[in-house]
Amino acid sequence: MPESGDLSVNGIRIRYYDWGGRSDPIVVLHATGFHGRVYRPIVEALTKIGHVWSYDQRGHGDSDTPDGLDNYNWALTREDLGGFITAKGWNGVRAFGHSAGATAIGSLAYERPELISRAVLAEPVIFESPDAPELGWRNPFVERTLRRRPIFDSVDSMFANFAGKPPYETWDRGMLRDYCEFGTRETGDGKRELKCPPKVEARLYETARDFDGLSRILAAKAPLLIMFGTRSDSLGATLSPRVARERKAGRVIDVPDAGHFLPMEKPALVSQLAIEFLK
Repeated sequence: MPESGDLSVNGIRIRYYDWGGRSDPIVVLHATGFHGRVYRPIVEALTKIGHVWSYDQRGHGDSDTPDGLDNYNWALTREDLGGFITAKGWNGVRAFGHSAGATAIGSLAYERPELISRAVLAEPVIFESPDAPELGWRNPFVERTLRRRPIFDSVDSMFANFAGKPPYETWDRGMLRDYCEFGTRETGDGKRELKCPPKVEARLYETARDFDGLSRILAAKAPLLIMFGTRSDSLGATLSPRVARERKAGRVIDVPDAGHFLPMEKPALVSQLAIEFLK
């Protein structure tokens, strides 16, 4: 179990997790709608090569959830990452991110290159223009999220509900369990409620088109290992050839039989590739 604490970042309280390990810090940043404890197998593997830290993004997990949807967008996600690294007194950290977390890390590597030395980006959310076909997922995600069931009878019932449904049916069972257990809080009547309000998650999907992660990731000087799944539910795989062609430092890997939830589907492979690149 990681040790936890709170840190003030950009005027809000961020809950962080210290997973231990030796050597310089590695920061792990989660996808929209998740939390800082969902990547446990990968985090534990990374402790072999560094001191690993993760945190709950604003509006997620046990961090503050500021009122007003204007407090949630992709630029703020990136700024909170920079604020967390700065508040810890670090420079040149290694990082691992998934989905929007990967986009934030790659973008921060461009905007503030002194903060990121090298990073692994699993399925970053990227697109060529606000009207690009790669954003075709956005409206269905928003609508589905706003209709999402926010309360479950128990962690066990939530796990059972998700275990046989896409996209969760392909997840590592332990990671799905951690998502259910640490992504919910107990209500007054003993039920479990999602910690990330559906309206916050939907807002972040809605504002995806306003943030150009692709150009920032392409221009970042830090070495980046960028992984895409090859299944149709990948959000950036169609851009993999362009990213491989235009990135100057690092490599791009297309992972067979994996989709957008690549870290949950193949945690052992992702851990191995991340360790080889970050060590």
